Amino acid sequence: MVTIKEASTNEEWEQAIHLFHEVYVGGGYTNSAVAQQMQTREKLEPAGIFLIAKNEHDQVVGAVVSLHPDSVLQQLARPGEHEFRMLAVGTNARGRGVGEALVRACIDRAHMGGATSTVLWTQPTMKAAQRLYERLGFERDPSRDVPDPRGWDRLVYVLSYAE
Repeated sequence: MVTIKEASTNEEWEQAIHLFHEVYVGGGYTNSAVAQQMQTREKLEPAGIFLIAKNEHDQVVGAVVSLHPDSVLQQLARPGEHEFRMLAVGTNARGRGVGEALVRACIDRAHMGGATSTVLWTQPTMKAAQRLYERLGFERDPSRDVPDPRGWDRLVYVLSYAE
């Protein structure tokens, strides 16, 4: 059982930033220098709503950034679309619905905020994330893929909301 909420305390932020580094640097998805520059409270707090998943022991086991419409971290969102970035779930919490709960929270917030769809990108090697997005109804939009400077294409997924 997890609780999804906005990060509010210094301890929650510290745990979540540590989790981002563990998942993204430890998993080989980004290098430490980029993570130390991008994955900080100073960079993320003004960019959007920082949602965390906490387990029954009050530990942060997942996190995602649900971007504001005017966020400098937005890379894909078109007018009416919502974008989220950097979904991370700790190794010990995977397969327990944490990622799904965080993505659903992003979708719900976006839909209630008037967005017509949600968009995101993922790395080609993030197969579990791709399966999650597809299970939740996201569809690949290869026409919106973007070359990444690291030598691969960012795979774009879009979820359009029913009227």
